[in-house]
Amino acid sequence: MGQRIAIVGAGGKMGSWFVGYFARRNSRVTAYDAVQGSIGPVPDNVFVAAALAECVRDADFVIVCVPVQLTPKVIRECSRHMKPGAAISEISSVKHQTFRALAKISHELTPLCIHPMFGPGASDKKQFKLLMIPVRNKEIELGLLRETFEEASIKVLPSAKEHDDAIAVILGLTYFMNIVFAKVVAKKMDVLKEISGTTFGIQSMLAESVLTDEPSLISALIAGNPSAAGQIRKYVREAAGVAKAASNGSGIEKQVRQIKGLHKGQTLQSSYKRLYEIVETLKS
Repeated sequence: MGQRIAIVGAGGKMGSWFVGYFARRNSRVTAYDAVQGSIGPVPDNVFVAAALAECVRDADFVIVCVPVQLTPKVIRECSRHMKPGAAISEISSVKHQTFRALAKISHELTPLCIHPMFGPGASDKKQFKLLMIPVRNKEIELGLLRETFEEASIKVLPSAKEHDDAIAVILGLTYFMNIVFAKVVAKKMDVLKEISGTTFGIQSMLAESVLTDEPSLISALIAGNPSAAGQIRKYVREAAGVAKAASNGSGIEKQVRQIKGLHKGQTLQSSYKRLYEIVETLKS
């Protein structure tokens, strides 16, 4: 009957996504969440456990889907109740603490340090991206991940620090920028949407989608990632410089030319084309 999968934190958005993912693949799934009543209706092949130990003790593969701040503690708790030979994975967006927790578990267990680069609204019918940081044995861990997530495109990063440095820009800085944007336009958002064109429409949609995430996740991405602070300081400095240049036409033109020079023209045109392809897809 395949792997026995345990989802810890199954009442959350990503936990619920993984429950559905494995249930649709006819795996034997056990779900648990510390918040009673948070797990909604589940398929017949999903068993809802009353306790964490009950959830993980017979599992071949455990996935920890709890807030970043709680992940190291939950990893330790799960590992105490798991059977030898099983694997435990976590999906946190910041790795410097969770990686250390995984590295310390029993050598009778296989640790997997992964980061799904998609949200709970993603379809599991299309290829999705997973990041992986090797903990003990890259080949064993990568092989197990490919076996468990056949649809995934897996990118291996060499260390937790390199992961957090990259995520500080990819998510931390991006979330920061969109939160500021959303705050600036909040009172006029509805009116602006009515009269806006493509650029504002996409930007406002992105900003509001960011705000659907839990505040605890946004806090982890911005305040909980040590690498994010430096990126945000750099952004604020650059924003101040552009704002100063914007006080006269020639100044902002010079800034734009310099910035365009830092990017490949072909890439800019490709991005512009893709933007309109996205817009047309949304319309259809």
